[in-house]
Amino acid sequence: MTMKSILIKGCDYDINKIGLPEGDLQSYASNRVYLGYLSPKDYHRVHSPIHGRCIHCKMEGEEHKSASVKFFGGKFNILNENKRLVIVLEELEVNGGREPLRVALVVVGGVGVDTITYDHSMVGNTMEKGQELSAFRAGGSAFALFTSKPLDAVEPLRRAAESGMHVEAIIGETLVN
Repeated sequence: MTMKSILIKGCDYDINKIGLPEGDLQSYASNRVYLGYLSPKDYHRVHSPIHGRCIHCKMEGEEHKSASVKFFGGKFNILNENKRLVIVLEELEVNGGREPLRVALVVVGGVGVDTITYDHSMVGNTMEKGQELSAFRAGGSAFALFTSKPLDAVEPLRRAAESGMHVEAIIGETLVN
């Protein structure tokens, strides 16, 4: 089976237009997608969820202005028609000859965010878990996290994901074991 789109919060996203590396699409399609929203009044930085090497970093949708679903009645597709930064990290420490975990972060500029800052030379570099990957100048923003393997989420996050509920996380809080 080939996944062509994903439905997130009532919007249908064409998986091929998000900007994820084509070779990883099916592994990402087999796992849960985590969404995070950064409020305009809160923190405006995205940090590495794993210790790994950056294997992909590309700004997508540069011709688009950043926007928000709420201002377009749910009709605007932020993962396909919005300015966004796609970063893929691959874990360095792999035990037992298994395939390394890949984590793709799609960093989306929301209302009032036309500038997503990041290190343009991060491909090939090692990122420490918790290291800052990108930041926003102002406004609200979001990210989508895709993984090539299932994550061992902490119990409150796992329960919320299974029931489709929101979880509020505090900066620096561990979400995955």
